[in-house]
Amino acid sequence: MVRYHTCQRHAPLRDCGQVEFAADEPGAVAILDELVGARDGAQNAWGIRYDNHQQLLQIMNAVQRKLRQAREDAVRCRISYEEEAEGSAEDSDGWVPIGLLFARVGPHEVIDYILNKRFSSYMQPIVQLNGTAIGYEFLLRPLPDHPPFRPAELFSAAREAGLHSFLDREARNSAIRLAKRQVPAGVKKFINFLPSSIYRPDTCLQATFEQILMSGMDPADFVFEVVETERLDDLDHLKRIFAAYRSQGIRLAMDDLGDGYATLDVMEELRPDYVKLDRKWIDGCDTDPRKQRHIENVMERASRFHGVVLAEGVERDEEWRYLRQAGVPLLQGYLFGKPAPVPMPTRVTART
Repeated sequence: MVRYHTCQRHAPLRDCGQVEFAADEPGAVAILDELVGARDGAQNAWGIRYDNHQQLLQIMNAVQRKLRQAREDAVRCRISYEEEAEGSAEDSDGWVPIGLLFARVGPHEVIDYILNKRFSSYMQPIVQLNGTAIGYEFLLRPLPDHPPFRPAELFSAAREAGLHSFLDREARNSAIRLAKRQVPAGVKKFINFLPSSIYRPDTCLQATFEQILMSGMDPADFVFEVVETERLDDLDHLKRIFAAYRSQGIRLAMDDLGDGYATLDVMEELRPDYVKLDRKWIDGCDTDPRKQRHIENVMERASRFHGVVLAEGVERDEEWRYLRQAGVPLLQGYLFGKPAPVPMPTRVTART
């Protein structure tokens, strides 16, 4: 059964399907004739099949570059799949203005960022109580000497266009490549992922698993984190994602627990290997009894399933001393090191 992609519902575009264009404006018709080829019958409609996300991005990138902004309103587009697609509408023929699939952040289109990998990964140390680094979190950053962008803004624009699945995958690949070059075996590698971008865990994550194995790195050194901006209300879907990762020996973390959509109840349902405390709870925790109670509660509940607690956003010695006293085993923040393109020595060592 054919189902159509629905842009407005933030559903991720899939890796294979059919993309179609329709237009009546003569200039747009000429462009589509040139780029796509033969029309569908006597109508001003064009269709082309794509078998992987790179093909779709190349098609859309070529169309976007040829169309002037004034002509975007004259072109419609729809993308269909041969099987039921999550989030598809029953009462729609799938046609939308092509501009809904185009988004721009800074000087580049989102499609261009993904297709040409216009970003890199930085690493921020994760340390033990004495300040010794045991791992690094990989964070998306602009390429050196390129115009800056905010990663959250890039992902938000990608989600609006349904491109977040492709961006999230390329971000994971960037982190894995950097880990291969810069981080030795036995050191943990924390990588973020968007659950909403993984519409079918057994297939969407296969390329990630293969890249780790082909790199010769140990999957047990990897920890994949649920991004805090994602809704965590579809627990069955999250459990399938967790199961797919764990089947490969990869560890899981819930990012920014206590903020956004993550909750203690969800934590106990998913039983992540690592539980991350958001800076919201760390900032001033040395003098705030309410935050201290929350940290103690997280520590107690995580201990029920042997989850390792990690405090994010540690910036002051006083916070560090309190967290050591509370027994939080892992720490991360500017006090120990900022994100950098190569592993940097931590800024502090054990203190009394």
